[in-house]
Amino acid sequence: MRIAVTAVVLALVTATTFWGADDFFPFAPFKMYSFSKELDGWAGSTRVEAVNEEGERFSLRESTTGFRRAELEGQKSRFIEDPSLLEYIAEAYENTNPDKPEIVTVEIIERRYELEDGYQTGEVIEVVEASWTREGTDA
Repeated sequence: MRIAVTAVVLALVTATTFWGADDFFPFAPFKMYSFSKELDGWAGSTRVEAVNEEGERFSLRESTTGFRRAELEGQKSRFIEDPSLLEYIAEAYENTNPDKPEIVTVEIIERRYELEDGYQTGEVIEVVEASWTREGTDA
């Protein structure tokens, strides 16, 4: 029995190493750790910000939406392709914070740091990668 279980696990690990994705963990390697980044170039840090109906801008975090940063970053391409999906982030915030003002805008912003030999040069740019605004608002 142990030999059979070992053989199955070994087969899964081998197969998903070549054809798997991070979703197959623990049978696939985390691809984020399987390659290195260039020491020269840009490194990004993603955040999600909202603007409420009173005009206040603030960061949306797991504690206020239930969405982990890694989940949002993993789905970033979907949000960029269809920014209307950001409405679900606004709804999640409003469901967990019913006493707070309604959100009118949600943005995914990436802060990019320039690297030279693996160290920050001080050059920083911010790019709004996706934005959703509630219909009927002036935001």
